[in-house]
Amino acid sequence: MDFLKMLRNWKDVDEFPADTVIFQERHPVDFLYIIMSGQIDLTLRGESLGNEEVGGIIGEMALINSNIRSATITAKTDCRLALIDQASFNSLLRYVPDFSQHVMKVLADRLKHAYEVIGD
Repeated sequence: MDFLKMLRNWKDVDEFPADTVIFQERHPVDFLYIIMSGQIDLTLRGESLGNEEVGGIIGEMALINSNIRSATITAKTDCRLALIDQASFNSLLRYVPDFSQHVMKVLADRLKHAYEVIGD
């Protein structure tokens, strides 16, 4: 699914310069983000969890179950992000099956990576 096409007219977009912390672990949730341009770094307790690029989703786990951020996200480059609030997220999950499948894939990939990290 091409989220960039789906969101090309999305009104709630924010820009973050390189090296800006977008959100920190343990902070309350406000939005899920979809990367429209740029690249972000994910860290947990200062350890790298990898990065996400254009089309990537960040912040979905906290909207799903905890209302608390599980990682820190920093703009690696200048970034433009679409902000998805809880109501919009719920609507996308309900009415856009490809979006739901993509979110499940993102979660499964992150869980697999977490197992690899803690299994070392």
